[in-house]
Amino acid sequence: MNNPYSTLGVSKNATEAELKQAYRKLAMENHPDKGGDQNRFAEISSAYDTLKDPQKRAAYDHFGTADPQQQRPHGFGGFQQSGQPFDLDSIFEIFGQRMHPNARRGPPDARVSMVIDLADAVRGGKRAFAVQTPNGQTSIEITIPKGVVDNENIRYPKLAPGGMDLVANFRVRAHQHWQRDGLDMHCERPIDFWQLILGTTLSITDILDRTYGLTIPPTTKPGAVMRLRNKGIEREGHNTGDLFVKLRATMPDNIDEEILKVIREHQVNK
Repeated sequence: MNNPYSTLGVSKNATEAELKQAYRKLAMENHPDKGGDQNRFAEISSAYDTLKDPQKRAAYDHFGTADPQQQRPHGFGGFQQSGQPFDLDSIFEIFGQRMHPNARRGPPDARVSMVIDLADAVRGGKRAFAVQTPNGQTSIEITIPKGVVDNENIRYPKLAPGGMDLVANFRVRAHQHWQRDGLDMHCERPIDFWQLILGTTLSITDILDRTYGLTIPPTTKPGAVMRLRNKGIEREGHNTGDLFVKLRATMPDNIDEEILKVIREHQVNK
């Protein structure tokens, strides 16, 4: 969407009265009944609709859009866009709990949402992002725990500015080839029909680029699911999950006539 502040010609800190004044002036100048451009009028109305609503305005300031379907954190670590640090006030507004020092029911939390890849969830590791505080910009680094699941909240005590706890909500992107089930990982691999009949060893590379040898016994059926024990997801306090591989049989393009003859004779004499 277009920048609503630019559309109305106001600053990011514009008050409600300033927004209303700018909107009325532009609406009168660009109203279609007065010869104005209909598209321009619609753009002005849309900008005002976004900025007059505190939650929509906070969402736009954070995500760059008020549309919930398009809202994704920006930049390194998910919280910095074009060098502009994220404002903790916007975080509180987005999560419906803007904090005031004299109106609290206990210690406040700074809450952020972070989108990560499935590999990041499996691997864990460090992630840093910048936030804007009343005293300027500061950087926060958090540790993503191994095995974090989609929509899980992780609390980081006293890590946010002002000594508040930081609560990070992790959203994990789906992977093209790997699916997760608890601490187990699942994938599908093609295998030549003859390899199923004769047996073989497949080389399986997991989501973290670790390679394992998977033994396929002779006469394994198409669609069989093979297990690599303890090669799934690690998580503190839990047993390591398993890695499951479903075998998808592929037929050779050409089969030697002699082989077909032997198969036919076998079928006749069966």
